[in-house]
Formats: sequence, structure tokens, C-alpha cells
Amino acid sequence: MVPDRSRTAIGGAIVALAVAAAPASATVFVCTTADGRTITGDRPPAECADVPIRELRADGLVRRVIEPPLTEEQRRARAEQARLAKQRHDEKRAQARQDIALLETYANEADIEVARKTALASRQAMIDRSRKRLETFAVERKKLDEETEFYVNRKLPLKLEQAIEANESLVQAEQRLIVEMQADITRINKRFDDEAGRYRELREAGAKPFVRTSESATR
Repeated sequence: MVPDRSRTAIGGAIVALAVAAAPASATVFVCTTADGRTITGDRPPAECADVPIRELRADGLVRRVIEPPLTEEQRRARAEQARLAKQRHDEKRAQARQDIALLETYANEADIEVARKTALASRQAMIDRSRKRLETFAVERKKLDEETEFYVNRKLPLKLEQAIEANESLVQAEQRLIVEMQADITRINKRFDDEAGRYRELREAGAKPFVRTSESATR
């Protein structure tokens, strides 16, 4: 078995001889096969279809390297790498736009809390109105229940049945609205928590807010 160092020396000698024997205007194609053989030729050797091929100039310098065709697995891996790279690039661009928007919107963290309170106030107002309406519906339902007492063991009048069903539907609608607004409050708090945290990171990293003041806006 020929030692690796000897193979390298032999391969180098073969390349040197091939370059020396080639005309000044010619190029030499050189490759090393998977089993360590060095092959040269005046065109890309067929034996090296699956390994890189170096195209050498007449002075022995590498003009270019011809890479072997990618396998299906390699193509999939390259495509996945490209997809991930694009995704990271898009995420960075999106984050940069969000950072700029934060610095354009808020002059300080106190402004963020003011915006939070404003957003929460509208949702809480809707919850309060719904609860008031539920109180009204409860009073109406009590009256309807009292009326049903006159029809023990008798079928309720259609009008009374419809009034009870309508009352129940209105109560359910208000209850759903309250649940939705409570979920919205949770979402709003998280959004402003995230914005406050990111704003703090940007300021600590040296970023400056560039909110337009009323004075600059009129210039």
C-alpha cells in the first residue's frame, strides 16, 4: 500500500509533468479520484465525474474548480439551507422594521404604558357595559320566571317562551363578549410587555428614539 505522503508526492509530480508537457496556450484538467489516483487530461477526465476537477493554466495556477453535479440529497440539503437563510434574513428585516417603528412611536417607556392604558381602557369599558346589560337581563329574566309560575303544569304561551329564549340568547352573547374582551386584554398586555422589553433592549444598546415632536412636525 502506498503511504498518503508518497501518493501526494506522486500526484504532484504527475501534475507538474502534465503542465510542463502542455503547450503554453493549453490548459490541463486535474482531479483526484476517491481511491487517491491523480488523473490529468486536456479535457475534464470522465473518471472524475463525481469529484472536483481543477482547471490549471499553463503556468500551473488554478483557473477554476469544476464541482461535481449535486446528488438529489445534496440538492435537497442546499435548498433547505437556502430556505433557512432566507427565513433568517426576512426575520431580521422584519425585526428591524419593528424596531424602527418602536423608536418612531415612543419617546420613552412611559409612553408605552400610556398607550397600554388607552388600549386596555376601551376593552374594559366594553366589559363594564356588558356586565350592566347582564344585570338588566337578570332583572327581566326574574320577571319572566315569575310569570311562568302562573302556568304550572300547563304549556307556556308562545310569546312567553320566545321572550325567555331571547333573554337567554342575549345573556349568552354578552358572556361571550366578556370572554373575548378578557382574552383581548391578555393579548394587549403581552404585546405591550414585549414592546417595552424590546424598547428597553434598544435603548440599552445605544439606540435613540426619533419620535417627531409637534415642533419638528411643523417645520
